[in-house]
Amino acid sequence: MNTLGIDNGISGALALVGELGNLVMWIPMPIQKTRKGNEVNVCAVWSWLVENNILPGNATVVIEEPGGSKSAKAASSMAGSFHALRSIFSIKDYKLVRTTPQAWQKSLLKCKAGDTKPVALTLAKSLWRAEKWLSTERCSKPHDGAIDAALIAEWARREKL
Repeated sequence: MNTLGIDNGISGALALVGELGNLVMWIPMPIQKTRKGNEVNVCAVWSWLVENNILPGNATVVIEEPGGSKSAKAASSMAGSFHALRSIFSIKDYKLVRTTPQAWQKSLLKCKAGDTKPVALTLAKSLWRAEKWLSTERCSKPHDGAIDAALIAEWARREKL
């Protein structure tokens, strides 16, 4: 069974890892503009799932719960994203697993709190050597959300969730 990891939030991503640990695909979190900023575009997420045959019964979904936001606005945005995404998977009857950043990072990254981003990038590059982690050809900085989403999926696969 495939595992879909979700780094929650508007700068997050969705990543699908196969049952043998191969990175199948990933996308930056689809977002849409609103009068107050951006929010997750749940219709685009659903379209991507259907187009790529990521349907109930062939994927376990592991979503990172909001936590540790640097501001009230960021916390509110992450909570809204989390609940919008959780609703899709609950309504459509996916197997849904919720995790905290601390749970998967402690198990998979085994590093101090301030070192998670560089350690995650190093691990992701070692697991999926061909992946560049760039959201577009013009980008030069790896997409942190994609790296985290893929590692969330890999953690869940290893834990047999």
